[in-house]
Amino acid sequence: MTRWWTGSAPRLLALVTAGGALAAMALAAAPPPEIGEGVVATDHRLASEAGAEILRSGGNAADAAVAAALAAGVVQSAGSGLGGGGFAVVVEPGPDGARAVLDFREVAPAGATRDMYIKDNGKVSSKRSRRGALAVAVPAESRGLARLLAERGSLQPMKVAAPAIRHASQGYVVEAHLAEALSRTKYDEVQALFSVDGTLAVRGVRVKNKALAGTLKRWAASRGEDLHTGRGAAAIAARMASDEGLVTADDLARVMPKDRAPIVTHFGEHTLITMPPPSSGGVVLAQVLQVLDGYDLESLGHNSSDYLHLITEAMKHAYADRAHHLGDPDHVKVDVDRLLGDARIDAIRHEVWPGRTFGPEHYGALIAPPTDGGTQHISVLDKDGMGVALTTTINTSFGSGVVVSDLGLPLNNEMDDFSAQPGAPNAYGLVGSEANAVAPGKRPLSSMTPTVVLDKEGRVVMVIGASGGSTIISGTLQVYLNMAVFDMDPQAAGSAPRIHHQWLPDTLFVEPEIPLDVRQNLEKRGHTLDVRPGFTAVQAVRKRAGGVVEGGSDPRKGGWPAGTR
Repeated sequence: MTRWWTGSAPRLLALVTAGGALAAMALAAAPPPEIGEGVVATDHRLASEAGAEILRSGGNAADAAVAAALAAGVVQSAGSGLGGGGFAVVVEPGPDGARAVLDFREVAPAGATRDMYIKDNGKVSSKRSRRGALAVAVPAESRGLARLLAERGSLQPMKVAAPAIRHASQGYVVEAHLAEALSRTKYDEVQALFSVDGTLAVRGVRVKNKALAGTLKRWAASRGEDLHTGRGAAAIAARMASDEGLVTADDLARVMPKDRAPIVTHFGEHTLITMPPPSSGGVVLAQVLQVLDGYDLESLGHNSSDYLHLITEAMKHAYADRAHHLGDPDHVKVDVDRLLGDARIDAIRHEVWPGRTFGPEHYGALIAPPTDGGTQHISVLDKDGMGVALTTTINTSFGSGVVVSDLGLPLNNEMDDFSAQPGAPNAYGLVGSEANAVAPGKRPLSSMTPTVVLDKEGRVVMVIGASGGSTIISGTLQVYLNMAVFDMDPQAAGSAPRIHHQWLPDTLFVEPEIPLDVRQNLEKRGHTLDVRPGFTAVQAVRKRAGGVVEGGSDPRKGGWPAGTR
């Protein structure tokens, strides 16, 4: 069988493959690319506009990212909000601009135990880790956003929170993604929060959340402390105590954002600054890109069967490594250097065959369908060249379903991101090892992949990230390659059809817009395909030659970018 490389410098043969041309997209709702001096791209037009409003008011990318995150927690609260947590990657302007990574991921409460979701029969109770108060991890977004603003922003908290407060108090119109989430939710407390005159809101209905407006005002006035040591913290602790939740006032007071050293990797002339553990996203993204770097991807043709097969094989190895080795580095040893070292990259390259795939045991010893859940990504690039990639989450749609009614605030179900039992899949089908087992004060492993891309001079040229559970990493990867290799603008790059493979389950998920002949060629190589529509949403911003910034928002979730002119 012919290999795809010679020696240590792999270079793919330009194989002639039917279906190698760019597939025609069937995503009719895609917005036009936004062009301006600064651009904000999010999953919701009002969140993007909130960030752009702050840019126009003299704020920088950090100010805009926080404003967009707060607004998203109002208008897209199925996916994010102050009841959750997240990560931010920041690169300051200029070729020597400072690089900062802020981890404000939720943590397991002090009362959490290793086997808290194991039933008497030895099996996992997935319901208890996903629904109700026992699924809630200690939220950290309030302090995280406040710290990002204090250390990297230039405006006062009340100014930055103003758009979110306005939407919560004056109301906003429910758009398609939120309407769909509401139509599917079985959570009584969520339904009550979004009921208007006794009827659950649908698309086009205007809703308000005055309790959340008050929470946001107190967030700004206390610089993030209210939900940790003030009235808001007391309300959360009381709600937890009323059920079987473990989060206490002490937990809320103790949780703190943490600075991390970024994952830094290279692809072509680009340097990518991305998220380290407890996110798995940066490690998986870096490993796949290092495997692909040096291959002539362009000659294969965008979304050809050869191109998609190669990406799939690299992803299967990387997701297997994720399951076996990654966790919270404050609690377990995570050998990132080994996972991204030359020996591991070369080993993966020599395990990739152009004509076939293998069973999951080929990629890693077995430890035992992705859906878009509760996550929101924000990409911002301002006129001075500061880039901020911020991903925030409450995990699955509407998180735990628990709502602190006095605050108007849904709470996360991030405890499900732990390995409740090594080998048992979570809500996204991901499995994990002891490295990601439940422990007090521990952060669960995440797929969030906020990433800032630099050119060879060290200046920010792209900001990218995604929402969508385990598909965040594969979506971020493919949209980045669409821009970096195939020179698509951010909107075209995000709208193009994608694939996803996460090692287990042993299934290659493909969007329907992938041509039939390409799918058939992948099946001939041994891949088991599952064709399903849009399973992640990517937000991307790019600086063109000449300094113009352009942004694109993924149409799969109804996103819409906004900018300054």
